[in-house]
Amino acid sequence: MDVAGRDLRALFSTNDRGLEAVEAFTNRQLQWELVAAALSEHLRLINESAFDVEDLERPRHNVMVFHGVGGIGKTTLSRKLEAALAGADQRPAQWGEPAWSGQRILPVRIDLARSAGTSFEDVILTIRAALAELGRPLPAFDITLRRYWETQHPGEPLEEYLRRGGLAGRFGKAMPQQMQSALADVAQALLLPGTVGTAAGALAGSLTRALRERRQTVRALAGCARLADLLEADPDLEALSFYPHLLAWELAQLPADKRVMPVILLDTFEDVGDRTHRDLERLIQRAVRLMPNCFFVITGRSRLQWADAALQGQLDYTGPAAWPHLALPAAVPAARATRPPRGHARCRQRQRRRPDRYAAHRTRYRGPQLADTRDRAGLRLSPGRP
Repeated sequence: MDVAGRDLRALFSTNDRGLEAVEAFTNRQLQWELVAAALSEHLRLINESAFDVEDLERPRHNVMVFHGVGGIGKTTLSRKLEAALAGADQRPAQWGEPAWSGQRILPVRIDLARSAGTSFEDVILTIRAALAELGRPLPAFDITLRRYWETQHPGEPLEEYLRRGGLAGRFGKAMPQQMQSALADVAQALLLPGTVGTAAGALAGSLTRALRERRQTVRALAGCARLADLLEADPDLEALSFYPHLLAWELAQLPADKRVMPVILLDTFEDVGDRTHRDLERLIQRAVRLMPNCFFVITGRSRLQWADAALQGQLDYTGPAAWPHLALPAAVPAARATRPPRGHARCRQRQRRRPDRYAAHRTRYRGPQLADTRDRAGLRLSPGRP
């Protein structure tokens, strides 16, 4: 059995080598039910005729937060949710069938731990690499991203960076090819020479002029109202944080049979920054805000403070009007709030009542049922964590 699938706490709690611990994860059914309900509601909202991916003022409900002390199982939960959303065969039977069986979900998990060295660039590249499975270019986003890369990483092929960082192995090598295809298609539409079509910077300038002049040759991209503005902006990290708007717009243009809703799981969010250094958090929050047709599941040690209006200036979008489901009940201090906001859920250590039922789901045996003394010893040693 793969070591990654073992529960090492259970494995090292007894001398019996006949015990094979598996990650049944039965004590996180409540969290799954919360995620399933939130996703069902989000799918309902984005499928409404009034939903507009370019509406920047509409309140956002596309993020859910699981928080708790270190070691309680948040990372395990994040991984299990990713697997459960990827396919029914990876979902524990007791979690049941979700209500969106006819909808296509694409889970993308990103580890934000300092030890992983994940930058904001990596966050954006990971999301785009995962979307390569759509099998088609996303021109508005791909052209701006390619221009950014050529400017910020001259002489460093994007393909090599993806290979070195493991994204090519994780998601395949189609993304750079799709991006190059987007450049070639737009160059052909603008009747540009082939050499111009291979340089994103030169292509971006020609495309911007065509968009400003409302040429029919680029009418497909003209529907993205803010594309020309982003192409004219300096392609730096600040501009990159606004490119997710283009990605969300491209997802909204997909034909009905190609529609997909990315569920982006951001783990170890406490390593993004602290109360005085929110630079990376500001960029990530901007991406979440600008992708209202995607859903984000954040796991970390603390509540997300985005609904706190006092953070205006440190973060772009703050207050209960921007994130109503993340706001605490009015006039109730966070330290005294007994009922968390709908967008927050605390990960707690499992209560020890009915440990026999928990153990029955948690383990499977190669022989007869464990003796009572060994059973009691295992339950006594178990911390009740996933």
